[in-house]
Amino acid sequence: MRRLLWLLVLLVPVLAVDEERVERAIASGGERFAAAMQQDDSERICSRYPQGIPADQLPGFIERERAKVVYPEQLYGDWRRGRDIFTTPAKGNCYACHAGEPGEPAFGDVGPPLTNYGVRGRSEAVVRYTYEKIFSSWITVPCSTMPRYGVNGRLTPEEIADLVAYLLDPESPLNPAVGGGP
Repeated sequence: MRRLLWLLVLLVPVLAVDEERVERAIASGGERFAAAMQQDDSERICSRYPQGIPADQLPGFIERERAKVVYPEQLYGDWRRGRDIFTTPAKGNCYACHAGEPGEPAFGDVGPPLTNYGVRGRSEAVVRYTYEKIFSSWITVPCSTMPRYGVNGRLTPEEIADLVAYLLDPESPLNPAVGGGP
């Protein structure tokens, strides 16, 4: 018992130092780091309701999230550039959660497979839905684990349009069922 008491006496100052170290680390990270540590309005709501946003608050949440979407001149870009974004860890890193082209490795299965996503067609509604899903996944699934690529600035609207093309274009190798592939 006495040893446990001494251990606690020794650990208390260490724990206090760790808090100070964290404070210094945050302060030394600069304005950009401090800004990244701040939650936006949607993130605060998701943190407040980890089991799900109450039904009466969902319409307002989705409306506010949809208002954040910035659209490029064209929602449908170049699938070849989209392929690079999809597979580049510093960009989309989509393979971390989704299966993509047949035969390509998928490192995670958090999200649904996107192979043959193009069977949905390329109607205006499908293109818009796909663009908005990538820009802010929280429009369709509030507080989803999928990053809000446009909201957080990880991808530009034009890069998201390129991803849309990669997902939907019949020539994309992601879509062998609709003619894509080598």
